[in-house]
Parts: sequence; C-alpha cells; structure tokens
Amino acid sequence: MAQKDISTVGDRLVTELYQRHANRIFKYIYTSIHKREEAEDMLAEVFLAAFKYKGLSRLNEQQQYAWLISVARNKTIDWYRRSNRYSHTSLELLLDKDMSDAGERLPEHVMIKQEEYALLQERILHLPELQQEVLRLRFIVGLRSVEIASMIGKTEGAIQAALWRALRALRTLYQNEKG
Repeated sequence: MAQKDISTVGDRLVTELYQRHANRIFKYIYTSIHKREEAEDMLAEVFLAAFKYKGLSRLNEQQQYAWLISVARNKTIDWYRRSNRYSHTSLELLLDKDMSDAGERLPEHVMIKQEEYALLQERILHLPELQQEVLRLRFIVGLRSVEIASMIGKTEGAIQAALWRALRALRTLYQNEKG
C-alpha cells in the first residue's frame, strides 16, 4: 500500500472516530476543566494525537475509544499541572442535555432542575478526587469499570469500590440534609 493510501485510511479512521466520539470526549474534558474554549482546544489536540498515532488502526473500536479518552485524561492532568488549578465537576452540560431532551418545559421545572444540579455539583466537589474522576468517567463519558480501571491504572474492584463509595457519600449527604 502506498504512503498516500495509508494516510487516507488514517484520515478516514480519525474522521469516523471524531464523528462517533467527539461529543462524549468534549463533555469529559469540559466537566474536568470547566473552560469551554480550552476544552475545545484540548479536544482538537486529542484528535491531532490520533492522526499522529500510527497504531490506532490496529486497535479495535473499543480500544480506540479508550485510547482517545486516555489521551483526553492525560491532557486534562497536564492542564491542571500547568495551571495549578483544582478539578471540579460541572453538570452544566448534563443540564443542557436534559433540558433539550425534555423539549419545552415549564419555567418552574427548569428552575427546579437547575437548583438540583447545582446542589449535586456542590456535593460532588466534597468527594475525593478519585471519586470525582470515576463519576465523570462512568456517568458522563459512559465508560465501564474495567475501562476506567485500565485508564487510571487501578483494579476493576478498586474502581467499583470508589464508585460505590462516591454514590454512598452522595446518598448520605442527601439524607442528612433531609433528616
């Protein structure tokens, strides 16, 4: 196969991956750094790295997605190291999606949802960093425990335990406020 043919196949693969996964990867990056323009730049860097990675075509689709998320995660970690900022989970994107999925809602329903999301975001910020990260990867990106474990370098059991502890802590916070 000629060099031009190989690069065309690579271009096509990255284009397909972008079309399939860019939205979820952007949500992951944005909820990690909470800066839209920087998240867009970082997303472009992730797919630029995909263009440069020669072994991408040898991976199956699930491995390709995991590789892209790993690159996005590493870029967000680098961003925090450079900027000395602390991570927080934003639910703004989830709220936007929820509101658009619901179609037209009454203004009072929208206000109640916004308040619920703000309270949830505040509670999530009280969790340890690992638990925040696991929640983002599981519920925003949609990764399974085994994929998160591979990405973070922990066992699947450790990831499931972190997820369980995070959900238990959130439940306890809610119950304490109601009781």
